[in-house]
Amino acid sequence: MIQDEIKSLIPVDKVYEDTLSPAMKQIGKSLESVAKTSRFLLAPFEYLAKQHDRWERYLEKVSERVDKENLIEGHPQIVIPTLEGLSLTYENTLLSELFINLLAISIDKSKQDLAHPAFPSIIKQLSRDEAVILFYLKQKNYKIKQKSDYNEEKNHFINKETLYEEFPMEKLDFPQNIWMNMNHLNSLNLAGTWQVGEQKVIYDEVTKRQTGVFINSERRLMEFGKLFANACIPNDFIEL
Repeated sequence: MIQDEIKSLIPVDKVYEDTLSPAMKQIGKSLESVAKTSRFLLAPFEYLAKQHDRWERYLEKVSERVDKENLIEGHPQIVIPTLEGLSLTYENTLLSELFINLLAISIDKSKQDLAHPAFPSIIKQLSRDEAVILFYLKQKNYKIKQKSDYNEEKNHFINKETLYEEFPMEKLDFPQNIWMNMNHLNSLNLAGTWQVGEQKVIYDEVTKRQTGVFINSERRLMEFGKLFANACIPNDFIEL
């Protein structure tokens, strides 16, 4: 079965090599008992043996996404942290789908070039809402229109407010945090919000003095974010 072949490609034995993180070395003794019994090759954590059915479901999903003729051993630099992240993620969530997609392409010779070593750690840093934002940004860019008042006395802009938000905010658990989430995604070189065109000045009809500006912007993926989305973000997800 292709699931058995995939199990053989997960390099559990390489968990013990010196290239692994200190955290992984500390649990090496526990991992050894798992590897020796071959009880659970897919998950290099002894306690995960109790969740065998869960990991079999993960394995089935991976097997559905990799053609048998394209199977190739995955690099432990990607596979091990991906498994580690998946073990700490709730099943049937968008974040777990990101890990599963990454695991699948890491052992698929036709797509292995898409699996960047930074991707596992990036997924680990994402919140559920940030994963949702990336899911939608993979599909298209989203416009946003804002307005800021101009304080002539202090010569700066205040009271920025959003007049129009194209992004489907109702899909987020905490829509009030979208700017914080976008800033975090920007720090990861995944996505951001950028001004489009010049600001439009607002004048008082009577005094003809400037009272503010309209700002048109766009939320979109960065180049590295496009690579990440292509490798990890599913094209559809039942909850969205």
